[in-house]
Amino acid sequence: MLSPFCDTLRSNPLQLTCRQDQRAVAVCNLQKFSKPLPPEYQYFDELSGIPTEDLPYYGGSVEIADYCPFSQEFSWHLSGEYQRSSDCRILENQPDLFKNYGAEKYGPHSVCLIQKSAFVMEKCERKLSYPDWGSGCYQVSCSPQGLTVWVQNTSYLCSRAGQVLPVSIQMNGWIHDGNLLCPSCWDFCELCPPERDPPATNLTRALPLDLCSRSSSLVVTLWLLLGNLFPLLAGFLLCVWH
Repeated sequence: MLSPFCDTLRSNPLQLTCRQDQRAVAVCNLQKFSKPLPPEYQYFDELSGIPTEDLPYYGGSVEIADYCPFSQEFSWHLSGEYQRSSDCRILENQPDLFKNYGAEKYGPHSVCLIQKSAFVMEKCERKLSYPDWGSGCYQVSCSPQGLTVWVQNTSYLCSRAGQVLPVSIQMNGWIHDGNLLCPSCWDFCELCPPERDPPATNLTRALPLDLCSRSSSLVVTLWLLLGNLFPLLAGFLLCVWH
């Protein structure tokens, strides 16, 4: 399938990707129509999971694009009311604090990156993930070392296109774990070093963060435990001395 065209049927949950210019989260606008499309707009010899006799019913949702399916920017709505769009460069599109499963950052320096796996929010025994995944908006910067991806205040250097970045950061009392794919440095930077294998430290995930073992509530619990044990210890010592 030639870019920017796609062959992924829009479904629920959404399978997210990036718009061709990598400036917005997108979905493939391939859909099924109630009537067969005109023969000149029937593009598919096969589609995964679709019977051959039904192929004439499938095409892109945009008539002006001759029903060619492509990855298209979209908007989120709640109860029919517009919430935000998927353009990465617009700061107002930033997800709500506790709905930002992928630890995304929208703004003028953000681009769309492919998510290799769904992000998981974790706190102690609780785990949450969002069913719509596949891409997200993240801030990037350029330097003589190459393209750097920023997730919150943590930087991840892309040594080559397709490199997997294991992300594990703390945000709003939750641990966010996931994997991002590095784009080509040349997609966003004017000067780039030769591609190379990432350093060994970047090949494996750092030690996992653990909010529970470092939480203030645990410290308080330990002090309470020691406080309860102290009278017993004092009584034991008095018995020994007498």
